[in-house]
Amino acid sequence: MPVPVLVALTLASLSSDAVLRSGCSGDDTPVASLPVGTAVEIRSSLSGDAGTCYKISGTVDGKTVMGYVPAKSVTNASGFDEARKAGRGIGGGGGPAPAMDAGAVVQRAGAKATREHPAKKAHALIEANQPAEALAMLEKDLQRYPTDPYLHAVAGLAYYRTDNLDRALWHWKESHEIDPNPAVQAMIDRVNREKGADKGSERMVGSRVALRYDRSLIPTDLARSMLQVLDDEYTRISVQLGCRANERVTAVAANREGYMQATQAAEWSGGLYDGRIHVPVSATREVSAELRRTFAHELVHACLYEMGQWPSWLHEGLAQKYSGAPLPAGMIVEMKAMSAAGKLPKLSQLGRGWGGMSSGAAAVAYAMARIGVEKLLELKANTGLAIVLRDPAGFAQVEREVESALGL
Repeated sequence: MPVPVLVALTLASLSSDAVLRSGCSGDDTPVASLPVGTAVEIRSSLSGDAGTCYKISGTVDGKTVMGYVPAKSVTNASGFDEARKAGRGIGGGGGPAPAMDAGAVVQRAGAKATREHPAKKAHALIEANQPAEALAMLEKDLQRYPTDPYLHAVAGLAYYRTDNLDRALWHWKESHEIDPNPAVQAMIDRVNREKGADKGSERMVGSRVALRYDRSLIPTDLARSMLQVLDDEYTRISVQLGCRANERVTAVAANREGYMQATQAAEWSGGLYDGRIHVPVSATREVSAELRRTFAHELVHACLYEMGQWPSWLHEGLAQKYSGAPLPAGMIVEMKAMSAAGKLPKLSQLGRGWGGMSSGAAAVAYAMARIGVEKLLELKANTGLAIVLRDPAGFAQVEREVESALGL
């Protein structure tokens, strides 16, 4: 039986022939062509210099494709804005963005290596939030193997994690020129979008976090307060979950429009972790309770990422729990009704990436994640959560225990 949380999307159709692209700009990489009248599902929207565009999915030759088209190419989209307004601020961006995972970006290049590749250890260091240490290793290897696309691809990831977009872009271009790789091209497109949208150039460094921000939006005193909150929240979360900050986590604060253009996150997203924390900030004079929760939410993702690979429900459930986000009363009622009807999805069916969900689907997924985490904490009250998080490879069994306890 289909899982309800994965299918509640906004349906529309194309009013003209359209080219799906990897981003909103006409210069972004084409993904596919769809003819007028094609039924599509709207995932999110962006507003920029070229106007509004929609992220949509459709079917071409029996295969599902996803990309961006101008809003003028989409008709029957009236229900999207209502769902977007209702869903915005549900939580973070659906866990760590999978496109930024080192393994996904360099999979093709790495698969071609016939020996123990010198970048593999650097790859592991990046995943453990030690990109600076990885770079020290990679630069030496690149002197010996300057035309190795895998080394350049991993070096690009390491520079991205240290917030050096220019160097990341240079290495990814080198990698792609040596051995064309669609995943690396997607990263090039993404960084170009981010550089065009993100105007923040000021940088402030704390004990656990480095903050980059736009001084025209965020005064220095407010940036200093934000950095203190980020440091304090990371310290609290690391104690609760058991992670260690081997290197500083980077946080990027931008206005809502810049955040959406740079990350292309789901419309309902309140923050995103893709190896760096991205947070939209409105004009304000102080760190609000909501902004503190957003910081904590994304820091949980950063903490868990350092410790291994985890399903999105655990990421999002813990992020809600340790950011102090309440579960809306209306959602509690809806989840009880779904439970009584036997329609609650299994945690193991929720997948690892939620960025493509509609706002309504995301609301259910977040609620399910919170329920799962509360049951997990109840089951592991004696041994403690930190013990569970020391064993990513054994978490599948823990997941089954939680599902059984929930009657799923």
